[in-house]
Amino acid sequence: MDFLPEQEINELLHELGIAATQDNDDCVHLEMGAKSADVRDCLCGDEPSCDDDWNCTTVTPEGLVASSVECATRIHQGQTVLVPCGKWRSVFDAVAFSMAGDELWQEFDASATIKLNTRDPLLFDVGDEQILASLLTALMNDGETPEQSVFLIPAGAPILMHLQPTGPVKLWFGNSVLADEVREAYAG
Repeated sequence: MDFLPEQEINELLHELGIAATQDNDDCVHLEMGAKSADVRDCLCGDEPSCDDDWNCTTVTPEGLVASSVECATRIHQGQTVLVPCGKWRSVFDAVAFSMAGDELWQEFDASATIKLNTRDPLLFDVGDEQILASLLTALMNDGETPEQSVFLIPAGAPILMHLQPTGPVKLWFGNSVLADEVREAYAG
C-alpha cells in the first residue's frame, strides 16, 4: 500500500475512458464515458436515485456496505488504486476510530501525514486485500459526506467503482462479462 503521484494514473484513466470533473473546491468526480462503459450498475438505498440508463439495485444500508466491499474484493485482482473525491484527510478522519485496532493501518496512517491534503491515488497491491476490505468497510460505515467518497480502479480491467458512504454506489464496466462476475456480489 503506497501513494502514487496523481499524474501517474493519468494514462490509465485515459485508456479506460475516465474523465475527471471538479464540482467545487472540495470534490473531484470520476466518470467512465458512455463509449467505454457497456454496463452501468448502481446500488441504491430505499429509493433509486439513478438515471434511466443505469441498472439500479435497491439494497438495505447493511447490504450496501456488504455488497460494496464484496464488489471491491472481486474487482481487486493484483493492483488497484483508490482515488478520493475530496482530500485524504476527510477519509482518514472518517475511518480513524474503526481502523484504530488495525496495526498495519496504524503504521501506514502515521507515515501518510504528508499526503492527507492531497488527492494522490493510493495503490493496493497483491496481499493488500484485507486492509482494502477493512478500510472500505470502515468508510462505508463511518463516512457521512460526499467528500469522503472514493473511486476504485483496477489496473488490469475496464472498471470504475464510486463508493459513497451514504450511497449510491456506482459501477461502470467496460464489458458485460466483467459486470456479470462482479454483479454476483449484489444480485438477488
